[in-house]
Amino acid sequence: MTFDTGRATEFIKSIDLSGTPRGILQQDAATEAGEVFDKAKSQAQVVGSGVFSFAQGVTTEVREAISDSALLAQLVANKQVSADEKPLDWFAAYSKVLQNVGWTLQEGGWTDYTAKGTAVEVNEKIIEVMTVALGPAPAALAIVTATITALKAMNAGSPWITIFSRESQKAKIARFQIGLVEREETSDVFVSLLACLIEAHNNITQVLFFRFKDAGACFRANSSKVSINRQAVTQLGLSIRSKILAYQTDYLSTILNI
Repeated sequence: MTFDTGRATEFIKSIDLSGTPRGILQQDAATEAGEVFDKAKSQAQVVGSGVFSFAQGVTTEVREAISDSALLAQLVANKQVSADEKPLDWFAAYSKVLQNVGWTLQEGGWTDYTAKGTAVEVNEKIIEVMTVALGPAPAALAIVTATITALKAMNAGSPWITIFSRESQKAKIARFQIGLVEREETSDVFVSLLACLIEAHNNITQVLFFRFKDAGACFRANSSKVSINRQAVTQLGLSIRSKILAYQTDYLSTILNI
């Protein structure tokens, strides 16, 4: 089916982000002057409550387009839905924006993983679930694992952790996305996307280290296979960038080589 870029452009123009929380993050010049997207490297970036990993070979253009699209979806969902009151509605709003800018999501539905497997900490459960979602793809899993390991090793005051914690933790609710973008073929771009939701009896802190089983919390996840129309990537980039430009410093981390 042909993607309607005209309709997508009108959708982007109709978005009003005025009043959207800025979540101001103070980053100094040294922090901001980090790595840039590089096709030759495996890299990762925090985009609000999302962590996206890019495999070697994914073009710079595609990396930027995915980062910008995910940020647009984050900002719209934040404005429309209270994530701590209706987290599933937040994910629905997030997905709707992505679908309108060329992402096709084939969702597997929400699964309760609380009693499945042996993982206790959230970071362990992410790897456990992604292992199943990615199937026989050790190289892809290694990229996700390296990204989560890098997050774990970061100082609690780093911009990466500051952004991710601010956007993913809402009192007794934690919701976030883990995305893996692998080397695209000549047509569409393919992403493995895992949406995670934790609901606890008490406030959640340090979400990656949260021992959800010990706390009696519920861990649910929704695994999606995503294809992104290449025409959308090339033609909508500037329109999306113009919408989210003012928010990049507050919601995007520097780029990490993994």
